[in-house]
Amino acid sequence: MSVPGGTQGFGCWRAAKQTGPQRLVSKNAMKPTEEDVNAYRGRGSYREAVYARYVEIQVPGWLHFSEASKLVERRGLVSRLQGWLPACSSARCLDLGCGAGDQMVALRSMGYHNLIGVDRGPQQIALAEKRGLRVVKADLRDYLRGCDQAFDAIFAFDIIEHFAKDEVLELLGLIWDGLKPGGILVLQTPNALSPWAAHYRYADLTHELIFSPECMASTLRLTGFGEIGISEVGPFIHGIRSAGRWALWQLIRAGCALWNLAETGSANGGVYSRNMLVRAVKDRAL
Repeated sequence: MSVPGGTQGFGCWRAAKQTGPQRLVSKNAMKPTEEDVNAYRGRGSYREAVYARYVEIQVPGWLHFSEASKLVERRGLVSRLQGWLPACSSARCLDLGCGAGDQMVALRSMGYHNLIGVDRGPQQIALAEKRGLRVVKADLRDYLRGCDQAFDAIFAFDIIEHFAKDEVLELLGLIWDGLKPGGILVLQTPNALSPWAAHYRYADLTHELIFSPECMASTLRLTGFGEIGISEVGPFIHGIRSAGRWALWQLIRAGCALWNLAETGSANGGVYSRNMLVRAVKDRAL
């Protein structure tokens, strides 16, 4: 849903001319339909209202991206996923909340070809299909309930924060059911341990909650997952400027560790980036 590795923002804003007080209007926004207006006025689900126009409202940059502009982001994701994925390139992989298909394109570049994505947003599905990806428009939980084949790996990037607590447990249970024994779950979600956690928590109307690394690990254990690994989503070095950003980030994270050590006597795991990347394995014994 949100952009992997970082929020792309809300587009370019301008003050609209009107007789009353000025208001902010997105240049990318389309005129809402009567159904949209009724939903915004409380006559429908806020999720339905937002997800119907999620791209143009929340991530308008997706409407104008080029594959070249996504290259660095894709290389960063590939680098972070090294050693976390199934060894066989024919592994059956499912991308939940696939959005415009960025994770699927990254996996395709790594040689994986048995890929399918699911998203409930019509705009996201249209963008992914333009990239030649196999995608299905469906509610994620409904899709998992109706799926008759197990997967080697399931990806859930920037989606778990869009569910309430009971829904999270249900979703993780359905993911567990949908994996083969020893199957891999890889997810990305905002990190409550980050000093900027509140920004990601409240940057999207549909965000329901946020996890610390400890809470994420315990929730995964609760739903039958083991071999849990959690890592940062920090700057990816691809040139001089990004190397400088990486060096500055090391200083900042050292400060975060010192802050935690001074207050609590522990670095609290050392994962301080705004997003965290999580890998967990379906316990073969369960």
